[in-house]
Amino acid sequence: MRAVLYLSIFGLLVSACRQDNGERVFEMVFPNITFEIPAGLNATFQQVFQIPLVPTNIDTYLAENGTDTALITAIAPFTATLTSLEGAAFDYDFVEGISIRICDPVKPACFDGDEVFYIDNLQGRGGQTIRLIPGLRNAKRDLIRRHFRMEAVFFFAYTTPYSVRSRLQMNFEALK
Repeated sequence: MRAVLYLSIFGLLVSACRQDNGERVFEMVFPNITFEIPAGLNATFQQVFQIPLVPTNIDTYLAENGTDTALITAIAPFTATLTSLEGAAFDYDFVEGISIRICDPVKPACFDGDEVFYIDNLQGRGGQTIRLIPGLRNAKRDLIRRHFRMEAVFFFAYTTPYSVRSRLQMNFEALK
């Protein structure tokens, strides 16, 4: 009797954990978003680096994959990395957390709900490359436009000791 109970509970758990993300149609890649973190930034306040017009190239992705935006149900964050272009001597040990946000380019600023990638609680483990965690947000409304506003919000553990030229690479999955 217990075996039947355990098997039925196991069956319910397996069926509840099924992937319901949908089928991947294509991947959107944003490989070379560069900016510089200057020396001497205060750690008391969050620091925002923004690029107001990042092209999405959505028309190219749609044409290459023979699809339409009406068939896409979601565009989900997949992977993102922040890399120091200065070499191993200039790493991100001073970074405590990062929030990458995208929104409509006509907005003056993105807000917390626009977050697509993040990492927090680094505690001096930044290193030369930081792999960000994908958020749960569906970014379809922003990535089916021709452009979007991107903001990289940094939380520092202490004042930035040196300037770091940085490259952000983001990948998104278009799902149907």
